[in-house]
Amino acid sequence: MAMSHVAHSAPPNIIVILADDLGWMDVNVFAERGSGVAAASQFYETPHINQLAADGVAFSRCYSSALCTPSRASLLSGRNSAEFGMNNAFDMASEKNFENSGKACPPGYLPLDSLHLTSPLYPLRTAAYSTALPQAPALDDGGAMNLLPAFLPGHRSVFLGKWHLGGHNRAGHRPDDYGFESIAYEDQGWSGFGAGARKSWHKPGPETKAGYLTDALTEMSSAWIRDHVTQKPKQPFFLYLAHFAVHTPLQARSPEDLRHFENKKSKGWNDQNNATYAAMIRALDDSVGAIRKTLSDLALTENTVILFLSDNGGKLREKETLITSNKPLRGHKAQTWEGGIRVPMIAAWPKQWKPGRWVDTPVALTHIAASLVDASGSKKAATESFNEPSFLPLLEERTAAYQAQPIFIHEPHYRSSELPVNGASVMTPNTVMIDSAYKLIANHDGVNCLYDITKDIGENHDLSQVEPERVKAMREKIAEWRFASIPARYDTSLNQGFNPKLPAALPPLTRPAFVRPE
Repeated sequence: MAMSHVAHSAPPNIIVILADDLGWMDVNVFAERGSGVAAASQFYETPHINQLAADGVAFSRCYSSALCTPSRASLLSGRNSAEFGMNNAFDMASEKNFENSGKACPPGYLPLDSLHLTSPLYPLRTAAYSTALPQAPALDDGGAMNLLPAFLPGHRSVFLGKWHLGGHNRAGHRPDDYGFESIAYEDQGWSGFGAGARKSWHKPGPETKAGYLTDALTEMSSAWIRDHVTQKPKQPFFLYLAHFAVHTPLQARSPEDLRHFENKKSKGWNDQNNATYAAMIRALDDSVGAIRKTLSDLALTENTVILFLSDNGGKLREKETLITSNKPLRGHKAQTWEGGIRVPMIAAWPKQWKPGRWVDTPVALTHIAASLVDASGSKKAATESFNEPSFLPLLEERTAAYQAQPIFIHEPHYRSSELPVNGASVMTPNTVMIDSAYKLIANHDGVNCLYDITKDIGENHDLSQVEPERVKAMREKIAEWRFASIPARYDTSLNQGFNPKLPAALPPLTRPAFVRPE
């Protein structure tokens, strides 16, 4: 029997566990969905995440941005991060913007916008980007830059892990500036995993028994939950745990974990053969299990929403080291093929949502904030900030009530390919539209790629030549959204400094570029 949409007397606790660079095919239940191969025959092991899927609702088509910073900004804000310039991920310690470079800020730009550094090898001028989340009054549309804690005023909000949104811990852009109590965090794209890794963090946090970073973050999370229940048993909480796992550097938790996967008979399944990476996935999976056990021990399971997901697709290679395989998905992290933007996501709330279900309707990280606010029953008005739909009706089996909208993913940068696809070593700036079964990759050099993802998960059959009217209609919707919602500085344009005679220069454009009108 489907559970009905009813008002709940006690707002739920909310826990969001965000993995870093975990691919859709890195989790057993999703890999089985994509390949038909049972977990027991796969190389990686995710029993706790599998159990969460059995106890909750798994989304087979959840879409992120192609890189971590844009995804994190969208998840927390309920807005498409391209609209406020969070369209890139970068080394925040050395990032050059107008303010720290000493250069005058041109009209129409903000001090924290990056400099334009487009190479003369490229025919398109790539976008500028914001090097930190905007502060409240800085949005171009006049809206307020609020994050989830502002829309959950009755909850106690706490954060730990990877921030990567604050311009290298810039004052005014830290977790605490957006309503979180921070436990421990680093405002950078990666961290070591050894016992001393947190010593150099922006906020190292408390001492832990665990030395390995994934275990330490889990220990701190569980300890905070226990302390909160003791101190404020009647106040619901929102815990945002942003793991650094399974981002590089590759580092196993223990020799025992490493040996287990080195000797596993299924090593090499689906070209997944990196034992260190497999061990990191095991530690991440154990984190999910440990936090769920804490909830069980405290009798909090029934009225706690748990959301587990990743920030982007799997990274295939680090220099000469093969990390993972996203097959049958095409592409990888930093690309807008399915391998870069389709991510595992599971939501569970035993008190309200019927377990063991799959949702095949496309959703995106941009929808999460509105969905969690809806689930919480919060009366805080969010309409001025959220312009993306809530997928709560899908969780409650009220599919007819779900107001589906196209999903847009804006990628205004050239991206190199770790493993070339069809011989291409660079992916052109593009904007993606996902509308039900169809996905259009509208490259800004004028080339279009159309796929029916429900029939062609590997994006092997481009339909753009046989369905020109669909391409035209979808491109028009992309243009309407893109040119109305994204400030010009955060979009591509023709590169006036392009020099096709330079060695390694890309070929000149052979068709009209898909850039905003002059």
